[in-house]
Amino acid sequence: MLQKKKIIRVARNCQFCKEKKEPNFKEVAGLSKYISERGRILSHDRTGVCSRHQRALATAVKRARHLALLPFVSGL
Repeated sequence: MLQKKKIIRVARNCQFCKEKKEPNFKEVAGLSKYISERGRILSHDRTGVCSRHQRALATAVKRARHLALLPFVSGL
């Protein structure tokens, strides 16, 4: 019988909660840390961001994409 792969989760603190600031669509260098090399938004499991800031981060990334500050897709 196949065994399930055990997932090890690390308790992380939210970067935005530590610094007491909100994700901003104008800070492209800061937002690029939360985007994969294919251009996808990384999940909160991988980034360690709390759920409130993850929602704000997704909105900021989408706004930056519409203003052409970030690419929709990269590496085609």
